[in-house]
Amino acid sequence: MPYSKTRKINDGRKTMIDSSLKSANILIVDDKEANIFVLEGLLEMQGYTNIKSTTDSREVISLFKSFVPDLILLDLMMPHLNGFEVMEQLKPLIPNGKYLPILVLTADVTTESKQRALANGASDFITKPFDLIEVGLRIKNLLIMSYLQQQLQNQNLLLEEKVLERTAELETTNIELNIAKNKAEASDRLKSAFINNISHEIRTPLNGILGFGQILTDTDLTSDEKEEYLVMLNASSDRLISTVTNFIDISLLKSKTQEVNKRDFELEPSINMAAQIFLKACQLKNLDISVEIPKEGESLIVNTDKELLEKALFHLVGNAVKFTEHGFIKIGFEIKNGEIAFYVTDSGKGIAPEFHGQVFNSFTQEDTFMTRGYEGSGLGLSIASGIVELLGGKVDLHSIKGKGSTFFFSLPIISQASAVKLTTHYGKDHKADDKFKILIAEDDEFNIYYINMLLKDELYEIFNAGNGREAVEICEKNPDIDIVLMDLKMPVMDGFEATSVIKSFRKDLPIIAVTAFSSTEDRKKAMNAGCDEFITKPLKKEMLMDTLVKFGVMVP
Repeated sequence: MPYSKTRKINDGRKTMIDSSLKSANILIVDDKEANIFVLEGLLEMQGYTNIKSTTDSREVISLFKSFVPDLILLDLMMPHLNGFEVMEQLKPLIPNGKYLPILVLTADVTTESKQRALANGASDFITKPFDLIEVGLRIKNLLIMSYLQQQLQNQNLLLEEKVLERTAELETTNIELNIAKNKAEASDRLKSAFINNISHEIRTPLNGILGFGQILTDTDLTSDEKEEYLVMLNASSDRLISTVTNFIDISLLKSKTQEVNKRDFELEPSINMAAQIFLKACQLKNLDISVEIPKEGESLIVNTDKELLEKALFHLVGNAVKFTEHGFIKIGFEIKNGEIAFYVTDSGKGIAPEFHGQVFNSFTQEDTFMTRGYEGSGLGLSIASGIVELLGGKVDLHSIKGKGSTFFFSLPIISQASAVKLTTHYGKDHKADDKFKILIAEDDEFNIYYINMLLKDELYEIFNAGNGREAVEICEKNPDIDIVLMDLKMPVMDGFEATSVIKSFRKDLPIIAVTAFSSTEDRKKAMNAGCDEFITKPLKKEMLMDTLVKFGVMVP
C-alpha cells in the first residue's frame, strides 16, 4: 500500500540554523518507509518545521502544486516512476528563474547515473546508506543556496519596480525579458550619474568650507582678502544647506509624509520674495527679473500652505535662473475661473518636446549629465511638482528648445478677502540706557558660543539655559526678559514643552524657535506650543537681527 503523511514539527526547538531556513518546505520522496522515518527524525532534531513525505512517486506532482516545496529529497530507484522520470515531470512546473534544490538519494553511484541526474535537475547526491551528519549538512547548504537565490531575485524585483516607476513611458502590461534588461541598465546609468552628481554637490561645498576656513586662519591676510574668502565660505555653506534641504524635501514627498498646513495670507509678498531671493544672482548674470501682479490680485488673501507655496516658487525660479544665460525671467500670476494661475517664464535654453513629460521625475533631466557646469542636486523641479500636487494643483510647462520655457500651475482661490495690515507691538518700551534681556535656551556648546558672539553688544544682557526646565526657571526668576531664543530638541524638557509652560505665565513674551527641525509639521507643532517665530538652523546673523527688530528687541 502507498504510504504518505504530513508532519508539523514544534517551532520552539532550539537549532543552529536560521529561523527562515527552519520554516522551509521539505518534500521527501522514497519508496522505503524506514528511510523516510530516518530522514524525518534527522530533520526534527535539527529544528525544521514543515515536512511532507510520500512513498508513492506518482503523488509528487500533486504534492508539488499544493505544498510548493523549497527542497526535495528524491530517491532514484522507485516503482511506478523512478527519480529521473519525476524530475522530467517537474521541469515544466518550476517557474523560469526559480532555484529548486533536489537532493538525490541513491545507491547507484555510477558516473552515468550521476550525469543523468544532473542533466535532469539534481543539485546534489547522498549515497545510501546515509551518513546523517553529511545529510544534515547537505540539506542546510542547499537551503542556504536557495535562500540566497531568493534574496537575489527579490532585489532584482525591487530594482525592476523602481525602473518602472521612474520611466513610466516605457511601462507595458507584459514586459519582455529583454525590455526589462534594457530598463535595468538605463536605471543603473541614471543612478550612477545621480550619485556622482550628489557626491559632487556635497564634496564641493565641503571643500570650500574647510578650505577657506583654514585659509582664514592665516595671520598675513589683508582685510579685503579675509572679506573675499568669507564670502566664498558662506556661499559654500549655503550651497551645502540647499543640497541637504532638497534631499529632505524629496524624501518627505516620496514617502508621502509631508504635511500641508493651510492658512490665510497675503499673496503678493510671497511672489515678490521669490524674485528678491534671486535678484543678486540675476544681476551677476545680467538678467532682467520682474514680477507681474494683476490689478485684481493686489492685496489678495489666499488660503494655502504659505511655506510650501513659496518653496515651489523658489525651485521654479531657481531652475529658470540656472538655465538662463541671457535675457529675462518673469514671475507672476493671473486669476482665471476662480483659480490662481502662477507662472515663471524665462528666455533660457528650453527643453525638447520629447523630454517634457520627464523633467518632473526625480533625478531625471533632458540630459543625464545636464548639470555639468551647473550647481544643484537636480531635484528642484521634482520637488516643485510634488509640492504643487499636495496643494491641489499640477505643474506643467510650455517650452521651445533654444528659446525658453514657461512653468505654470493653478491653485483654487479659497479666500478672496482684502488684506488687513495689522501692527503688532512686541516687547516693552526701553529707556536709552536699558539693556535688552535675551534668554538663549540651547544645549549645544558650539551653538551657545556662536549665538552669544552674535549678540556680543552693550545693548544686550544674555541669559543661558542648557535645557527646557532651566529656561522655564530663568523666565520665572526674571520677569523682565524681553525675548527667548528656544532650541526645540533639548534634554530634561524639550523646547515645545518649555514654550508651552513659559507662555502659561508670560503670554506676551516673544519666543523664537531656533532649530534644526525644518518640516512644516515641526513648524506647526512649534506654533501650536506658543512660539511666535520659527527659524531653521544654521542661524545667520542677518536673520537673527531682523527677527530681533521685528519683535522690538533691537533698534532697526
